[in-house]
Amino acid sequence: MVGLIRFIALLIALALPSIAHAAGPQPPCDGSAIPGFGALDGPPAVAAWSHADLRRAGWQPPSCLGWRGDSRLVVALAARFRSPLSLDGLAARLVAVSRHPAIRVWAVTRQQWYPLALDAWALDGPADKVRRPDPTGEALVAGRDLYYAENTDVGGRTVYRLHVVEHTAERIVLTTENVTAIRAAIVTLFEPGALQVATVLSRDGPDSWSFYEISRAGAESSSFVAGYQSSYLNRLEALRRHLAGLPTDRDPPIAPW
Repeated sequence: MVGLIRFIALLIALALPSIAHAAGPQPPCDGSAIPGFGALDGPPAVAAWSHADLRRAGWQPPSCLGWRGDSRLVVALAARFRSPLSLDGLAARLVAVSRHPAIRVWAVTRQQWYPLALDAWALDGPADKVRRPDPTGEALVAGRDLYYAENTDVGGRTVYRLHVVEHTAERIVLTTENVTAIRAAIVTLFEPGALQVATVLSRDGPDSWSFYEISRAGAESSSFVAGYQSSYLNRLEALRRHLAGLPTDRDPPIAPW
């Protein structure tokens, strides 16, 4: 019962108006990004679009992401930061799923910092039962699929597929989607493949990087998730801070309510 009450409170607390750009989201696949990248080591730019926002903009997922169908909600974050790590070093940090419990994300309903996941581990395939070591940056070969599992207190155990879209000397593009359904209490929030994330990490200079991450709830998700934009944005911001080597709970949350 407590878990169900928390879930209902989450839906109410996250029913916020969209922070939308009229043109719709645009990952930096072959052009400018929306939202755009700000100053180096400055605050990230963020935006969120409801289904109505996207329909008004006539938005369709860019072909570079491989996404299909309508979206109930899309959020995006763009930032630039300095790091002495190589692209493979940053990529390894990005896919080090076993570190997810150490990443702190702002939980809106609790009004406190909370682990990104209670537990997380790499897998050899969607049906694998053995915990595997985190993949290395060199293992992220274009066209390859990798898998991992997360345990959370809301959705329980979920298996994800991570697909390497592109990996060059200057840029890496990854997409992630849930392989198993995500449920809370008696409600299925996301059918398989309905929760998707794409990440674009590009070199700007010798020690500077551009980071763009976009997440969406697809048409096969529950209508309840349309109010989740604060939760999505806080998760993207936690991953940005982690990638940039910053304490994930040091600064105020990007979406406190």
